Amino acid sequence: MNDDCYWRHGSTAEKRFLCFDGKHSVCPQCCVEKCPQETPKWFGACTAAGHPTWSRPAIPVPRKLVCLESSWNDLIFQRLSVQGFFQALVPLIRPPLKIAYRAIESPEHLTFYTRKPDGLLWTDLEAWDAPVFYLAFHGAPGKVFATLEQIGSEVLFEAFKDYGEHKNLVYFGSCSVLGKASGLKFAKKFLKVSKTRAVIGYSRDIGWMDSLTVDLLFLYRFYTHADPWAHLEEIFHSVKQDFGPAEKMGYTLMQP
Repeated sequence: MNDDCYWRHGSTAEKRFLCFDGKHSVCPQCCVEKCPQETPKWFGACTAAGHPTWSRPAIPVPRKLVCLESSWNDLIFQRLSVQGFFQALVPLIRPPLKIAYRAIESPEHLTFYTRKPDGLLWTDLEAWDAPVFYLAFHGAPGKVFATLEQIGSEVLFEAFKDYGEHKNLVYFGSCSVLGKASGLKFAKKFLKVSKTRAVIGYSRDIGWMDSLTVDLLFLYRFYTHADPWAHLEEIFHSVKQDFGPAEKMGYTLMQP
């Protein structure tokens, strides 16, 4: 942190705190008065991320969800997507949930968005601190399938390397990714390589509506909880308790 407020007006150390950018120190007065006028892009990113200006109460996690989805079938006039279901969460959460959505067609397309430090999810100021990355793909133990190609374990390791630095979880909305010995081995290495707080997914084949019900219940409870990271297992198990099909689909939470 700098020895003075970013705006250099001689504030004392006890009145300064670390800015949302993680580099500069600011004081409450400038955070409220200077930042919106002189650095509106940063002020907007800070507010959108749920890192409130000094005069607002803090929220537990940024209200952001990144959803990466592949095509579910080859029928031109029958487009299935999880996007609409997640959009239904937006007005139910305060501040409103912001959803970043991209369709993924290949391993290269995935890493274009995710690979650190040049991927779009890292270079976009509004995206880098999202707490949940949701992957909606066809799946098998330890891998998923994009529109054009399979995305294997090694690609997933590379795509999400060191993501946990910013305290998030990766959610596999896919059949069987955490299934069998190979799926569990994948999840353990994924946690180690990505350094994420958790991996959530399924160990068996899943139905469209049942799995989305599970996913929506978890996401709603996660984003509206007063301290979701400290109560992650509690939130997860509440979903399994309240919706019976979750257990049958092998709904699984793994942490380091």
